[in-house]
Amino acid sequence: MNKTLFLSHRGESDDAPENTLAAFALAMERDSDGIELDIRMTSDKKIVCVHDSSLQRVAGVDIEVAGHTFKELCEVHPVPLISEALEVLLPGKFIQIELKGKPFDLTELRQLIDKHLALGKLIGLSSFEIETLELANELFPDLSRVLLIDLEKHFGEFPTAEKVANFCREHNFSGVSFKADLRADKSFADALRAKGLRVVAWGVDTDEKGLAMAAAGVDALTCNHAVALRAQAADKN
Repeated sequence: MNKTLFLSHRGESDDAPENTLAAFALAMERDSDGIELDIRMTSDKKIVCVHDSSLQRVAGVDIEVAGHTFKELCEVHPVPLISEALEVLLPGKFIQIELKGKPFDLTELRQLIDKHLALGKLIGLSSFEIETLELANELFPDLSRVLLIDLEKHFGEFPTAEKVANFCREHNFSGVSFKADLRADKSFADALRAKGLRVVAWGVDTDEKGLAMAAAGVDALTCNHAVALRAQAADKN
C-alpha cells in the first residue's frame, strides 16, 4: 500500500503561528513527514513565507506583502524567508512550496532548491495558478509540480480520474493537489497514480477527511496537526 506523507500545513500551525520558523521547527521536532508552506515576493524581491496577500489576518495590520520590503514586513510579523525555512527542513523530509501571487521570479528559488536537494531534502511545488505552474514546468522539470484545485468547482462536477489525468497531461503537470473529498476514494487515487501522477489532498479540515484521504492512498496530505493525524491513521492500520 502506498505510504501517505502527512505534511504539516504551514508548519504545525495548530500549535504555532502559521508560516513561521516556530511552526516549521515544531514540525521537525515532532518528526513530521514534511512541511507545506506558501511563498510570495516582497517589493525588494525577497521570497517570504506568507499565505495571504496582506498581513491583516495573521498580524492585525493591513500591509500588502508585494508592496513592502522584507524589513517592513518583519517589523509587524515574524515573516521568514524561504531560505530560512529550507534551512529548518531536515534531510529526508519533504517540503511542498506553494507559489502565491504574480508575477513570480523563480530564478533565486531554483538556486536555493538546488542547494537543498544536494543535502538530501525532498522538494515539490504547487500553485492554484495554471500560468504560474506552467512557468515552473520550465525551470523545475525535475520536481513534482501539482496544481491546487477544487475538483468539483473546476470541472463543474466531480470528475473521473481519466478527465483529471488528461488535464494534467495537457499542461505537463506532475499531478494534482485536490480539496479533500470523500468521493476521492482508493480507486480514484489509484487510477491517477497509474497514470504516473502525484496525488495530494489539501483542505483537510476534519480528521475524518484526513483519515479517508490516507485510506485512499494519496501520496501526501496537508494538515495543521499532521503528526497527530498520522498517529491516528497508524492506530487504524
